[in-house]
Amino acid sequence: MRALVEFLGTFLLGIVSGVSLSHLLQRGPKAALPGPQFLAVQQVLFRNYGPAIGGLEAAALFFTLAMAIVTRGAGATPLLATLASGCVLLMVIIWARWINPINKTVNSWTPESLPSSWSRLRDRWHTLHAIRLALSVVAFSAVIVALLA
Repeated sequence: MRALVEFLGTFLLGIVSGVSLSHLLQRGPKAALPGPQFLAVQQVLFRNYGPAIGGLEAAALFFTLAMAIVTRGAGATPLLATLASGCVLLMVIIWARWINPINKTVNSWTPESLPSSWSRLRDRWHTLHAIRLALSVVAFSAVIVALLA
């Protein structure tokens, strides 16, 4: 059971970190797009991200918490798994509190209704995702160190 929980926690954090990295890699190319093209890319490309990634992040949170529980008494492992869980929880909070409202706003726009300040929301969205990437890297690193300890 412990090996399965550790594997799933690590595997899910790897996927979550990869998705977070993909957002960072998009920052430069999206900054070069004019508003209507950015809007089309954002509305089409990320249509399935919320449900899919939300589920993966919830599962990562569950399995890192489970890892902290099933490894109690095993040195630093429970502490590292708890650190990972805390990072994932912060990622979810950032998404729910700040990113999802931006997503809803952007999805309500049409090329004709695109506000002149659209690029500020784009940049904020990317900055928030960069913060989430840092959190996912800390979480992923923590479970790897826990497995190696």
